[in-house]
Parts: sequence; structure tokens; C-alpha cells
Amino acid sequence: MDKYALIAAHVLVSMVFLLNGLNIVGQPLAAHEMAAHGVQVSLIPTLIIGALALQLIAGTGLVLGIYPRVSCVALLLFLIPATLMAHAFWQVAGTSPLYVVQLINFFKNVCMAGGLVFIVATKDQPLLFPARQTIRLAAADPHRWSSI
Repeated sequence: MDKYALIAAHVLVSMVFLLNGLNIVGQPLAAHEMAAHGVQVSLIPTLIIGALALQLIAGTGLVLGIYPRVSCVALLLFLIPATLMAHAFWQVAGTSPLYVVQLINFFKNVCMAGGLVFIVATKDQPLLFPARQTIRLAAADPHRWSSI
């Protein structure tokens, strides 16, 4: 696959996570949704800060090509429970005008998960620090790299 297309995919997929992580796109209902699902109220601020940090760190790693697969897996591990908790459209089916909104947001997150899975499954990732190249350089000239 073309290197530049993969870089574009990394940037486009990570944008929503970076916007959330920087709190540019706020999640004002997140605390309410967690409390409604039985999360202890005293844990909610810590979980929200942790989610923001995870999205910011993994999103940045994805954009910069620093462990992109690990970044995608971390975002997936966050996205799946967040989607099930925040966008449970099946719980409001036929009873609320929010049904369509929840349905759209649920499948938006499913599409985001698909992009993350695609990046994880792609073998040749554009990396900022390609480990294979460093290993090849070290093998080609062992005296140059002996102090590392």
C-alpha cells in the first residue's frame, strides 16, 4: 500500500481521538452515562482523565508513527466499552427521540473501530522510528553502534 495513503489514514483516524483527548470536543454527558451504568461516582473523574490521556497519547503515537499498532489496540480497548456504554441505542429503541442519535453515534464508532483494525492489520506501517532499519544499520556496521 502506498506510504502516503497510510500516513493519511493514520492522521484521519486519529483526529477524533486527539480532539477528544485535548478536550476540544468535550464529552459533557460522559460522567452522567458512567454513573447511570453503576460506576462509583468517586472514580468517574479519574476515569475521564485516564480516557483523555489515553486518547491523547495513543492518538499522537498514531499520527507520528510511534508504535502505531499498539496505539490502535489501546484505542480499540477504549473505544469498545465506551461505545457500548455511551451509545446503547437498543436501550432507547422506540421510547426516546435519542434513538436515531444513539444509533448514528454507535455506528460511527463501529466505523472508527474498523479503521483502527485496518491499521493494525496492515503489515508495512510508516514508522517514525523504524526498528528494522536501526537493526539493519547496526548489523551492517557493528562498530558504529557498539556504544548503544
